[in-house]
Amino acid sequence: MKSFHFHVGSGRCGSTLIQALFNEPAMHQIFGQFSIQYSPTASMELGPRTPVERFDETEWQTFREAEIAPLKQSPADNIFVTQENVFGVTWEKGAENSCAANCKLITYLTEGFETKIVMLVRRQDTFIESLYNQLLKRQETRAFSDFLDDVPLANLDWAAVADTYAEQFGKENVTVLPFEKPVLATAGIDTFFEAVLRTIGLDQKINFENIPTVNPSLAPRAREIQRLANKLLSKEEAHALADWFEANVQKSPDEDHVLMAADDRARVLNFFRESNRRLCVDYMGEYETNYYLGEAS
Repeated sequence: MKSFHFHVGSGRCGSTLIQALFNEPAMHQIFGQFSIQYSPTASMELGPRTPVERFDETEWQTFREAEIAPLKQSPADNIFVTQENVFGVTWEKGAENSCAANCKLITYLTEGFETKIVMLVRRQDTFIESLYNQLLKRQETRAFSDFLDDVPLANLDWAAVADTYAEQFGKENVTVLPFEKPVLATAGIDTFFEAVLRTIGLDQKINFENIPTVNPSLAPRAREIQRLANKLLSKEEAHALADWFEANVQKSPDEDHVLMAADDRARVLNFFRESNRRLCVDYMGEYETNYYLGEAS
């Protein structure tokens, strides 16, 4: 039976870069050597249709027949699809996660395969900061402190999300990877992209030079300008400005997030400390994970 590796996100953890690099012809040649096939069409077509709040088989039959069923005839042993929207986590105030419904969707789509789930996560405080920065590019007008107050922290319990997937697919078929370079380095891994490749069976070191920053955050000096523009400009004008900032005034990938006040950061880290401790023990035992407990920077 073929393995079907489904990368489900989360958002703000390199999903766009994974799609971009997996589309490179050079990667396709390497995949062939390791009996891996990436489906760009399935990955892209899933985006507008997910996440699902309620799984309805009749809505997905045509998609499965068109995009997934042909993969069973692939000469490759490992199929890979990536779509962060099926993570099922929401940060909208008063809304609940839909992880269970999205698990049912994946189960239906990958019937006849050995399904393996790949999750990339980052510590919740920097996830919230990165998420806010992303939303600024798409009409967010709240100050960060107000945005933080509205985030339902319980929805960002990565251990609970992983448990939902483990209950559906088996714990042995759920891999949780840290996004942060210093944490990856404790297992001898340079980048999250390398960690994903290793998870899907490509353990050859691949050196990428001049990898572009994809879907970058805005530099601090651009954030308040963009937030004000979101209030005063039309949607089209604000988007055009955000696109210009994204291209010309990016936050460096190695630059620390500084949006969250120290007391708020301590509160967020304390909220997740015990669930993150279990996440580290149950799903990320390969890594030195004190960072996720707020015990190291």
